[in-house]
Amino acid sequence: MRKRLKIGEISKLFKLSKPTLRYYDEIGLFSPKYTDEQNQYRYYGVEQFATLDAIIFLRKNGFAIKDIKEQLEKRSPEGTLDLLQRKLEETRQEIRDLEIISRKIQNKITTIEEGLSLLRETTVTIKEFSARFITYYYNEGPVDMIEKMDEIHLSDMERISQMSHVYDGFFTGDLGFVVDYPSLHEAGPVKYSRIFDLNEDHASPHFLRGGLYACYPYKGPYEDIKEAHLHVLDHIHTHGYHVDGEAIELYILDESVVKDENDYLTMIQVPVKK
Repeated sequence: MRKRLKIGEISKLFKLSKPTLRYYDEIGLFSPKYTDEQNQYRYYGVEQFATLDAIIFLRKNGFAIKDIKEQLEKRSPEGTLDLLQRKLEETRQEIRDLEIISRKIQNKITTIEEGLSLLRETTVTIKEFSARFITYYYNEGPVDMIEKMDEIHLSDMERISQMSHVYDGFFTGDLGFVVDYPSLHEAGPVKYSRIFDLNEDHASPHFLRGGLYACYPYKGPYEDIKEAHLHVLDHIHTHGYHVDGEAIELYILDESVVKDENDYLTMIQVPVKK
């Protein structure tokens, strides 16, 4: 007589919980093969081990129960091959997606580390950058962002919502603002003509051109940033450089990672030439 095993024995041997085995039984995926005629107890057979092994392998590797059930009901080499090939492609796509996520997280770590190091830097420096690709999400002329940001943000979210079922969100280091130069020499707040986010999409038609930039890490609330801009412009002129384009602001440490606005860190960058 073949060896017959109770549910508890199978649970112990295969490291599966009894509720899991009962669930498999309920849905017809894997059920005890034998029933004792006298006491109506149900038992599994050793010859069922191969099927349970296959179920465990497929479940551990991400296969859906409905696909496993269909595979067991219609099993054939061709069907199994098709199932495995489809899952392999899904897995490869997941790996590609995870690599993108990994790069994004690493970029954020780099941004925050850079922000922390810049907190100790209080001078204007001249740095060279390669072209940086960007995507505009506001490009309609000079506005006071403190006054208009809520309206712009809501409008853009409505646009994104209509265009796509997916939203990846922004985080520290993503957003940049193009400064309206005349507003630096007028009464009132700094105004901005465009808002963009930095991205890796080399197919984007928009980019910050490469070259020399006067860079200054401004620490403090956005409302007080005008003095920092004027400080940068003064440094540019006194060191023999000329402004060669529109200034930008990059939000390095913003409200997504900082509670106190006095600890915000905004990188001011002004394109320059000798």
